[in-house]
Amino acid sequence: MPLREFRLAHADPQVITEGNTVSKMQTFPSQHSRPGQRFFFDIVSGLKMHEIWRNFAWEEVLSRYHRSTMGLLWIVFGYAIFVAGISFFFGGFAKMGRGNFTIYVALGYASFQFLIANVVDGCAVFTGSASWLKSTTLPYSIYVYKSIFRSLLPFGLQLIVVAILMIYWQPPLRWNIILVIPALVLYLLNAVAIQYLCGLIAARFRDVTHLVGSITRILIFTTPIMWVRGERSGDIALVADLNPLTHYIEIFRSPLMGEDIRMLSWLVVAGFTVFCWLLAALAADRMQRRLAFWV
Repeated sequence: MPLREFRLAHADPQVITEGNTVSKMQTFPSQHSRPGQRFFFDIVSGLKMHEIWRNFAWEEVLSRYHRSTMGLLWIVFGYAIFVAGISFFFGGFAKMGRGNFTIYVALGYASFQFLIANVVDGCAVFTGSASWLKSTTLPYSIYVYKSIFRSLLPFGLQLIVVAILMIYWQPPLRWNIILVIPALVLYLLNAVAIQYLCGLIAARFRDVTHLVGSITRILIFTTPIMWVRGERSGDIALVADLNPLTHYIEIFRSPLMGEDIRMLSWLVVAGFTVFCWLLAALAADRMQRRLAFWV
């Protein structure tokens, strides 16, 4: 039995292997259930099967760096090179000083990569698991959780680098550092809704994946990562505030730098979170039943 099927079969006693496929019988709400009921049932069912998506994600990470000398250290190495390069070339233009600017870039880039990964990976979250979708009755959210868990690994490794930088430069931390916790919770809530929504839309309309790829290339320049939002005014500040990523990054980065979070950022992130969950629930009601035919 292949390693992936072995892990999946042993992750839950109800999962059994049948030849080359793995199936798990479950009962979905009826077709005439209330709006959103099927979506939230799928979300909860997949969350309970955490052993399956954890094993899925870990195996994909290991296979990605298989036979590599440095292995997972490549994640840290590539991230550190970017932060060091940006700090060296642009640190002299920042009024906050090179040390604080390095931490500013490190936190901003780590957050940006995780947020963008949710959109980009979300577009392939179902199409990339087409064989499993067609041969099993596992909750669709399992593939979403697998993708999120896989993205959390590089995010965690990058935060280790950030911790080292903070120990070295010692930014002025305050009591509001505890606000990092609700920020991370909002990150995870958004990740679930956005990946589910993007996965459904991209499975039906394949051009969406290419459109998202084109848009995300320019977002790194319009998001305050290599430049400081507080040091800009006029049109540049307006563009930054119109970019939702600016506010997502601010609610995570500002507490770790001893800065206050603008109420605008909390409102934008909270409102966008609710909007994404409602949109994902509506999309699931209309598209979930046809997903296996689209992938």
